[in-house]
Amino acid sequence: MLGDREAARRLQGTRELLARDDVDYVSVKVSSIAAQLSLWGFDETVERTASLLRPLYLDAARTRRAKFINLDMEEYRDLGLTIAVFTRLLEEPELRNLEAGIVLQAYLPDSVAALAHLTEWAQRRVAAGGAGIKVRIVKGANLALERVEATLHGWPLATWSSKQATDTNYKRMLLAALTPEATEAVRIGVAGHNLFDLAWAWLLAQRRGVEHQVDVEMLLGMAGAQARAVRSDIRRLILYTPVVQPDEFDTAVGYLVRRLEENAGSENFMSGIFELDDEKVFRREADRFARALAELDDDVPPANRTQNRLSPPLPRAPERFRNEPDTDPALVANRLWGVGILERSAESTLGVDTIAAARIDDPARLDALLASAAEAGRHWGQVPGHSRAELLERAAEVLAVFRGRFIEVMASETGKTIAEADVEVSEAVDFALFYAERARELSAIRDAAFAPAGLVVVTPPWNFPVSIPAGGVLASLAAGSAVVLKPAPQARRCGAVLAEALWEAGVPRELLHLVDVAEDELGRRLITAPQVGRVVLTGAYETAALFRSWRPELPLLAETSGKNAIVVTPAADYDLAVRDIVASAFGNAGQKCSAASLAILVGSAGESERFRRQLADAVSSLAVGYPQDPSSVVGPLIEPASGKLARALTQLEEGSRGSSSRGSSTAPTASGRRGCATGWRRAPRSIAPSTSVRCSVSCARRRSTRRSSCRTRWLMG
Repeated sequence: MLGDREAARRLQGTRELLARDDVDYVSVKVSSIAAQLSLWGFDETVERTASLLRPLYLDAARTRRAKFINLDMEEYRDLGLTIAVFTRLLEEPELRNLEAGIVLQAYLPDSVAALAHLTEWAQRRVAAGGAGIKVRIVKGANLALERVEATLHGWPLATWSSKQATDTNYKRMLLAALTPEATEAVRIGVAGHNLFDLAWAWLLAQRRGVEHQVDVEMLLGMAGAQARAVRSDIRRLILYTPVVQPDEFDTAVGYLVRRLEENAGSENFMSGIFELDDEKVFRREADRFARALAELDDDVPPANRTQNRLSPPLPRAPERFRNEPDTDPALVANRLWGVGILERSAESTLGVDTIAAARIDDPARLDALLASAAEAGRHWGQVPGHSRAELLERAAEVLAVFRGRFIEVMASETGKTIAEADVEVSEAVDFALFYAERARELSAIRDAAFAPAGLVVVTPPWNFPVSIPAGGVLASLAAGSAVVLKPAPQARRCGAVLAEALWEAGVPRELLHLVDVAEDELGRRLITAPQVGRVVLTGAYETAALFRSWRPELPLLAETSGKNAIVVTPAADYDLAVRDIVASAFGNAGQKCSAASLAILVGSAGESERFRRQLADAVSSLAVGYPQDPSSVVGPLIEPASGKLARALTQLEEGSRGSSSRGSSTAPTASGRRGCATGWRRAPRSIAPSTSVRCSVSCARRRSTRRSSCRTRWLMG
């Protein structure tokens, strides 16, 4: 769910549905009724979500006719949050006599321990005079999403690695749940379509005398004949079905696609459900059931995700390049680690002494430093590629150890939220390992002479104050060059901590120099010095042009800003389109080179009131605040808006129309795209809040078959 208004609308619709006389059972997900869920701010998210759900649960508790609410979940990251919200709600005095349900997914190894936790909690609730609960056990239907999430972040797959392992865990959970002791407090929903599993669960419940505490559950519209057979045998059956307004049917497409995948998957029972009268198909499914049953035990399997940032990272074994994993906020230990970092960031002084020592105001001192660095570069260029690679691999290990310090200084100096700062550190480690591999390859190039630049000046931006300078410095070291790192004025301390990490890794100080010079004649002297063989710049086009005007023959590697657009066609999923536009436009407070500043809506997408409403809702629902609040999604601008940025945030172009809302009165500005900025101008050193939240999105649409288009601009907060 992207926006608070849409979440409130859907929640109200659920309340109205539950209030109907012909409805006594609804199932909702935490992610469908609360927008912008943040696991870094876990406790705050639990309280906010519980407060949103409380009216729905009170509705159920206050009706004379029993009403049941099932709290469902979509993916692994929701597991701990959903359980916390569920228990938080049902511990309230007004809800102590309400029986409610929660879903656990058997394809997560963690669900066995979660079931044990919920059972113990429910037993204490019943012993204290409260109602029991229901746990609906499903196999899980979001495997593709889990794989994407794991791949993007470099995490182990949260689910079991095979369908057979999932089937075994499903039975393991039922074996633990269907006991007289457990079912005194926990009713079990056995959900699925595998007739072997349903029959096994029902026979197990009968043998243990707990069938009165078991519901068999299937999906309406799937395997109807089999559902009728099950109902005739056990006399009761719960059928689930999605409910959606006719004009919003596309929101159910994702659900229907997952059902289609479930039917079509060759490993799934449903792929053969209409051919069970074929002996070959029946034997295949019977053998699958038997193999899963043969692996059954009563152990509590360990979780696949065990990352713990409170423990120091282990040294890497030599291997091919793989991405450094990001920090997983779904894990308790990692959240505790993050809270400690953010608490320290409020008063952090990391990098202060180092950057003070790097200050140069004397031209003669700068000239001497450049001469020394160039000499060190000549020697470094003669070091074999494999030796340079070994140094970069040591650098990767130290950068990983410095993760907490990097996040602390980024939050303190540049206002980065923990989620945005964490991935920067991963990228810095990736740069070290990637360029180490490239350094080894250099010596294998045939028919070419290796001639490194003796000295490279790296001038990074402030919007990615660790990853981009790390990339420039590490690439230069890999290529056999000495480096002078000149951080942007707004991110001096971040650059200093990066230099500290690389020095600690063994990079000689004469090979890597940190300098802080004024961006006047002394800055020009640095760029134009004859000892400098190359400049690596990430910044504005104007800065690149300025450097080239100073020294036309300068070998300049410049990554500059551009105009970035997202095209939305009529066939697009509007929910996903809005999500991507908001993430691109407002990620890193909009202060990145690749921030989307233009949305091009094609055809009917340009006429969609729903799209416009969702976009405005999603933007206005962003949690804006300082990074010391772990719930903040959008941090502050690094300095007050001025010039082109101030005009873009406050003025409409001719022919445009806008809709704006104020941001939080206690939080800084949420967004302000300003392109890739290094320094090379005077700027305040402190983070300064502005007053409003605005994003501009343009729409180009075609009318009928005419080739001309009209433009509409929306401003929203």
